[in-house]
Amino acid sequence: MKALAIRHVRIEHLGLLEPILKGLGFDVDYVDTAEGMLLNRPLEYYSLVVVLGGYMGAYEESKYPFLSYEYKVMEKALKEGIPLLGICLGAQMLAKVLGARVYKGERGKEIGWMEVYKVGDHEYFKDFPQSLMVFQWHGDTYDLPQGAFRLYSSKNYENQAFVFQRAVGLQFHIEVDKNMVKEWAEDYKDELSQEGIQVSQLLAYEGESHRDSLQKLIKRLLNL
Repeated sequence: MKALAIRHVRIEHLGLLEPILKGLGFDVDYVDTAEGMLLNRPLEYYSLVVVLGGYMGAYEESKYPFLSYEYKVMEKALKEGIPLLGICLGAQMLAKVLGARVYKGERGKEIGWMEVYKVGDHEYFKDFPQSLMVFQWHGDTYDLPQGAFRLYSSKNYENQAFVFQRAVGLQFHIEVDKNMVKEWAEDYKDELSQEGIQVSQLLAYEGESHRDSLQKLIKRLLNL
């Protein structure tokens, strides 16, 4: 089996998700669209599409033209029923391609380890806990797409996880580990400084292992 990972920034990769996919028998192809890469195989070749995070806005196609190309890929995945997972920017893009509004969050940025709370039920999230400690790094948010199911909310933003058919959007970063957090903190230190956030705050809590939850989600998304 093959999984496609659409990556916008080299340091925002599959993280914990990659060994899980490989353990399930997947080979992974990264496509770095921000660097001009395009798919070199038909989309139908893939059993899973993952759209990762990035500092771009889902509404900034004019500034980042590669986003328009990604929207076409995502539209096709939805049309063909190929399982699709959007993380952070990827979740916002999924919401947008489904017709929902994506915009600057009125309650400011969520950066760091924070709790999200289960607010709905769906078979993909069966046995997931009522609350999850997850890593956040976003300033934008989105409206729930028509026909989608909301699964998790946070104190500030109600749309943290949703399901639409065989697609899942996660506003939070369930894929990160401590090393990824360190790397992001170094590369995005100017943003942290602007927000008055100390690196030590990001590293104070590593978060519990999300491997089990992530593996359950992928298996259910793929009906394995």
